[in-house]
Amino acid sequence: MDEAAHKIEAHIDRTRERLGSHLRELENKVDAATDWRAQFRARPHMFLGATIAGGALLAAVLLPKSSRQVFDSSTEAHLGSVSRNGVSAQEQALELWNNVKGALIGVAAVRITEYISELIPGFDEHYQRAAQSHDVPRT
Repeated sequence: MDEAAHKIEAHIDRTRERLGSHLRELENKVDAATDWRAQFRARPHMFLGATIAGGALLAAVLLPKSSRQVFDSSTEAHLGSVSRNGVSAQEQALELWNNVKGALIGVAAVRITEYISELIPGFDEHYQRAAQSHDVPRT
């Protein structure tokens, strides 16, 4: 009876030590993941892209409507007069901007997914299953 109790106690102690080491490892990963300076040093291009996209979004949101109308009316004549293959320069610029936005969103989604997959073991498999069940395209 005492031998069984000692075995159970030893097993509990080993399990507690393993859980403690796993918890310390998880804390270290969270600390590293939330250290923005280390993230910037590791991924400066991602921060630059996010800064550009954020600045463009902020400018679009904060630009007063009256300023947008002045900008649109003053440049519309010039942009409307320039065309290539029957497509106005304004339409070309809008298409370019939409393509850039789509590309930035796509790259950000992939990078975020990769980052979370590195941080949380098993995330990628669950994400793929969720994407397949919701018919979300995986890039």
